Amino acid sequence: MSAKLTIEPIGEAETGVCDCCGERSRRVWGFVHSNTAAYAAYFVHWTEGHLVDRGATFDIVLGRWGNGTSAADRVATRLRSRHGERLDLMVVDADPDAMANLAGTALRRDDVIGEPIADEIFSICDAVIAQDERIGWAEP
Repeated sequence: MSAKLTIEPIGEAETGVCDCCGERSRRVWGFVHSNTAAYAAYFVHWTEGHLVDRGATFDIVLGRWGNGTSAADRVATRLRSRHGERLDLMVVDADPDAMANLAGTALRRDDVIGEPIADEIFSICDAVIAQDERIGWAEP
């Protein structure tokens, strides 16, 4: 991907507390722009205190946005983070119900790995991690 990606934080919410430890769970979301056009949406969810053992979930919705578009114009992907000596991201199957109102297709891991879309998805995640200050636990 040669275009510069910039993020536009849109919202955030506390989504509850962990039953086992009482730490809060958070979700942040926004748009990713390629040049000036909306290119993708992102949603990152994690529970504070559980990043090492459970990681975070990154849902990326990629495709056309704006007037005249619908969920059918977009695909959903999901990654999970692993937190150890460094931050690693692993593609997993997207939840078909989680983003159904935003994406017409939920991609499976096999649809992403080894395909050109993988580079796009990882570039989007890199931009989100580097630019969204609400994700303070990640290093670019």
